[in-house]
Amino acid sequence: MSLEFFNGLSGTLSIELSEPTVDIAANLSNQRAKATAEIKELSFALEVFEDNDFRDLTADELDRVVLESAMLNLQGEGEPVAHRAPNGKWFTVRDLVAAITETERRTRPQSQWFGGIDVHHVFFEGIDQEEGGAWRIFWGS
Repeated sequence: MSLEFFNGLSGTLSIELSEPTVDIAANLSNQRAKATAEIKELSFALEVFEDNDFRDLTADELDRVVLESAMLNLQGEGEPVAHRAPNGKWFTVRDLVAAITETERRTRPQSQWFGGIDVHHVFFEGIDQEEGGAWRIFWGS
C-alpha cells in the first residue's frame, strides 16, 4: 500500500461554470469566477509523470490499494465529507479519485477566491491527514 504513490500522481480538477470566467486584472492571465456563477460540471483525472511525459494510469495502477481504512473523511473547502471504502476495507487509487471528485462537487461551491468559486487552485498536490483525523485535499495553481 502506498499513499506516496497516490500523492505522487499529477492531476487536474476541471470545473465548468454556468458563466464564463473573467480576468482578475488586465495584466494577469489568472481567471476568477463571477460571484453569480455556479458549477455545472466537475471532474478530476490523474496521470503518471514518467520519462518527461504524462501517461494515463494502467488498470493495475487504478486498482492499487493506497489507503487501508474502511472510512475516510475528506476535506475540501467546507466540512469534511465521509466516504466508505467500497469493499469496506481499503481505498484504491480509483476509489480515492471518486471520493475526491465527490468531495469537491459538494464543497468547492463553498470556496471564495476573488469573490467567486475558486477555479484557480485545481492542480492536485496530494492528501494529508490533519490532527482531527480528516484528510485535507491540497490544490495548487
